[in-house]
Amino acid sequence: MKKNYFRFLKMLPLLCAFTILEAKADESSQTQIVKELVYKEFHDPGYVYFLTEKGKELEAAFYYRFITYEQIEKWSVGEKFELVIDANKGVGVRHKSEAEFFKVVFARPDNPIGLLEKTCLETAVTTLDIAGCFHQSAERWRRESDYLFRELSTSASKTVFGQLSDARTKWLAYEASLMDSFYTYGQEQGGSIMKIHSASLKSELAQSFYYQTVRFFE
Repeated sequence: MKKNYFRFLKMLPLLCAFTILEAKADESSQTQIVKELVYKEFHDPGYVYFLTEKGKELEAAFYYRFITYEQIEKWSVGEKFELVIDANKGVGVRHKSEAEFFKVVFARPDNPIGLLEKTCLETAVTTLDIAGCFHQSAERWRRESDYLFRELSTSASKTVFGQLSDARTKWLAYEASLMDSFYTYGQEQGGSIMKIHSASLKSELAQSFYYQTVRFFE
């Protein structure tokens, strides 16, 4: 029974189709376009601001690491960008005129991973669909953490990166142990709602670790 339950959970991300209304796929570059943006301004110590088509301001951090001062000082107010999720680089913005990708870290309320999850949940109908939305988010948060780790491997000292890598190993072990106990608990409790809770917890854990890693850039 438990083996079948695990198999079911592993299949969720594959079975759930993308039902995101606002986003669209750029097949040539495997980049998902979430929305159109207009550049507004940037401020120290490395924050950039955009406006959506509806006039909402979005804040993103680049820490003068993902975007250099020499690059961003050339941007002009009103230039058009796209908020995207790249298959390899993750969340970022893409300059429409030059098609160049820039990695940024959006503030929590406006992070596109959370926005896409919300949209996905609004269109989900079945338990499988709802759980799939959370599993998609968990995978996206994990890819974001992987990107930051690759960046830290080239910029942090060997001592710091070694300690961080050890912490990451322990975190993943904790996460696996917690999820295993939650799966067992779900079997004992029964009901399809536990499948949704399990997927939601997995997404929350992945998001938490991502923002913990972001602290090393602030």
